[in-house]
Amino acid sequence: MLSIAGSALSGLHAASKTVEASARNVANYGTVGTPGADGTGKSYDAVEAIQTSGPNGDPTVTIRERNPATVIAYAPQNPLANEEGLIEIPNVDLAEEFVTQNLAMHSYKANLKMFEIWDDMQQAVLDIKT
Repeated sequence: MLSIAGSALSGLHAASKTVEASARNVANYGTVGTPGADGTGKSYDAVEAIQTSGPNGDPTVTIRERNPATVIAYAPQNPLANEEGLIEIPNVDLAEEFVTQNLAMHSYKANLKMFEIWDDMQQAVLDIKT
């Protein structure tokens, strides 16, 4: 029965890492930069959470830079625009990020429910033994 708790804990961790990556993208959505710049003039590089199965079948999440992490936009009025009027913006779609966060929330809730079921099973075993 400990595998139930381990599976739920792995799922909780995976959902948390997914929300972490999405929250970083939402928080830095407006961080634009000059194309090709480094340092203070650089745009935020969007990230994504990649979930895979570990050696025991448990979910593992890796946060990596999105490909492409940024896109070029025309905004000649922006102070960070280059001589052609272009800026670099994070490759973030807010609607997609909100859907990702919602899915992660439901995953988190499902894994919490697994803990409740595990607790009920433990209580049933104790009741049988007494």
